[in-house]
Amino acid sequence: MYVTGREVTVQNGRGPNAIGFASAVTASMNEQFGSMFAVSIEIGGPLNKLWITGFWQTLADYQTFVDGYMSDPKYQVAMGAADSVMADAQDQIGMVMRAPGERKEFAAMNTGRVKNTHLAEGVEFAVGAAELCSKITGTEFGLVVPVTGDRFEINFINYADSLQGLRDLDEQLMANEEYQSMFANSTEMFENQYNTRFLRFVS
Repeated sequence: MYVTGREVTVQNGRGPNAIGFASAVTASMNEQFGSMFAVSIEIGGPLNKLWITGFWQTLADYQTFVDGYMSDPKYQVAMGAADSVMADAQDQIGMVMRAPGERKEFAAMNTGRVKNTHLAEGVEFAVGAAELCSKITGTEFGLVVPVTGDRFEINFINYADSLQGLRDLDEQLMANEEYQSMFANSTEMFENQYNTRFLRFVS
């Protein structure tokens, strides 16, 4: 399975308009093409960021979607109108190594970086880490590795019903000795950087 993500920078003061625009366009695409797009905003981070994500069984499915909307005049008009609310956008494709659980209102995306000398070993370690986090918390943790963009980044994804729910999962992991030991053993394979984003789905 694959996931596509579009990180959108919203024009200053146009947040509500951008959310409405993205939600309407993705809802129309989901209905017409059978896609599974969702729109989310960042919580506790940049105020002008918007995320549009979709899951695909194969890259052929994604290409079929792209070919379809690129040849549809109404979406070409819509994309042209996006400049009024969106300042910039960047796409990335990832491969889902381990699927997260059922989507809930909030999501955490934790990003680490594998050392360039340990890519295969680091990804294998990360799969095991996601499985351990799932076992400890009882919540499924997903793992996505890049197909495009920075190939050494890895993303752990999990869902919760609230911001506090996301924080509770983090605290549960930090209090677990097996998790702490695993984290300590990762230093040989991973750079000393780990970034967390909290997201809220708005459509």
